[in-house]
Amino acid sequence: MDGKNRVETMVSGYRDAMILVAALKTGIFDALGAGARTPGQLAAGLALDERAVDILVHALAASGILIKNGEAFGLDPAVAPYLLADSPDTMASLLGHNVRMMHSWLQLPETLRTGEAAPRAKTTPEQLRDFICGMENVSRQSSQEVAEKVDLSGATKLLDLGGGPATAAITFCRAHGNLKAVVFDLEGPVGIGAEQIAAAGLQDRISTQAGDFHTDDYGAGFDVVYISNVIHMLSEVETQGIFRRSWACLKPGGQILVKDFYLEDNRLEPAFAAQFSVNMLAMTAGGKSYTLTETLDLLRNTGFGGLSTIAVAKGSQVVCGYRES
Repeated sequence: MDGKNRVETMVSGYRDAMILVAALKTGIFDALGAGARTPGQLAAGLALDERAVDILVHALAASGILIKNGEAFGLDPAVAPYLLADSPDTMASLLGHNVRMMHSWLQLPETLRTGEAAPRAKTTPEQLRDFICGMENVSRQSSQEVAEKVDLSGATKLLDLGGGPATAAITFCRAHGNLKAVVFDLEGPVGIGAEQIAAAGLQDRISTQAGDFHTDDYGAGFDVVYISNVIHMLSEVETQGIFRRSWACLKPGGQILVKDFYLEDNRLEPAFAAQFSVNMLAMTAGGKSYTLTETLDLLRNTGFGGLSTIAVAKGSQVVCGYRES
């Protein structure tokens, strides 16, 4: 791709994103999950404007999300599992969360002037659910791969720190019948996590603890602390702080697992992690995509040893370490 096309592709990328999110938020995809519909049928069933729906579904068909057959439109089977809310592979909540992120991204020029994330309105219950359930969408595959690649067979007590929807705790407990877990997060997220735990039928083995992981007590006697997609929201000082608190709550010989989207030392690769770091610039006070070296150094400075890394899912790695005393 030449330079002009590369720039044009980047600057127009918001169009596809907004078209996709608009269809999701107005129920068009779920309506098409029941079968092909004409624009008129969609508009009538969803209380939308027919002209607007007609224009949008043609754009979705042009981009390959929908398939047009005569006057009716249906979902491409290749993308349907990720767009339908009731699909086990759904990304609907994650896509919805992108709406809120877009508002912060629009303020990037001001963030570049001030170095501070743009002020945001108070999170609504719908936005919180999109975010927390979106994290379930993100961690579904990686949690399964961690369960397959990390030996947790000797562990009986695990702390899922910042565990939100409890996806990791549920996955690990399903894989290991002797494991019990505590999901620690703020009150809103653990409320949603409790719903997921109940749906999984694991209330007897997974509990929730509402608190602030910067200040509140984690408990003690854990064999494993799992921290997934958390440190990119935090400054290095804050990250060092939760590593110290994790060290304190582990048994001697206990294991810490830190999963995230890590950058190589040149901070150029993978490209997704470099772009994701901009998301943290726009959304947080001190977050970023960490390099593996930075993370290993922070763990080493905390007193963790036996450090190693394991690749999981797309663009993610788990840094593993042990409390040696």
